[in-house]
Amino acid sequence: MSRGGQAERQHGMRGGNAVPPADPQSFDTFAGDYDRYSDLHDPLGDWLAARLAELALHGGRALDAGCGSGRHAQALADTYDEVVAADLSPALIETARLRRPHAKVRYEALDLHHVTDEAGFDLVVCMATLHHVPDLDKALQHLRSLVRPGGTAILVDNVSPRPTPARWAYITGAVYELPADLVRLGPRDAWWLFRFRTGRRWLDHLLSDRYLTRGQYERRYAAAFPGAAFDDLGFAHAMVWHHDAA
Repeated sequence: MSRGGQAERQHGMRGGNAVPPADPQSFDTFAGDYDRYSDLHDPLGDWLAARLAELALHGGRALDAGCGSGRHAQALADTYDEVVAADLSPALIETARLRRPHAKVRYEALDLHHVTDEAGFDLVVCMATLHHVPDLDKALQHLRSLVRPGGTAILVDNVSPRPTPARWAYITGAVYELPADLVRLGPRDAWWLFRFRTGRRWLDHLLSDRYLTRGQYERRYAAAFPGAAFDDLGFAHAMVWHHDAA
């Protein structure tokens, strides 16, 4: 997903120097596995599809900011004429271009702050991305500036009573989900998903995240998007805001 600052790259051995550790926030080192994970487990994608249908949103131009490997951008192309899909990770963008090419979707390896468009967008979507940005208020104001009059912003992000849940909480969650995943996916994909969720790279990534509480989320987002409506998704919180055409 997109972040507010460029992730440090992992370099090979040079002049006998040890390889520096990879940035745990970066998706570049496990983009392919993350794409498979998103295929197997995407409750936010299901929520987004239902919300778009409920609001009957469709039309001209849409932006998916922090598009990852392109699953939501591809879905947006079903109802929008043009979709710009941006993510900070070049590896995720390359995965999106290879696995989810679409005539209506333009994938760009960009920090969300560098997404600019004078024409603006009829829909701005940002899913499970904004907890990565170093300056949330700046990011929210920038996303708002990209919404055309009459357009809509849909922003969703994880929330938690603690800024960073403990490692054991994620492992316990993976164990809890396994029986249902075995029924839903079958043993092969369910066990792969369990190993991914409890693997070091994914857990290190999750432990680098910092979340808002539900109350903090509503205060910060409402300051940038006055009049927004909020939806409690359990592990996440959603915001829908319509730009008054008047």
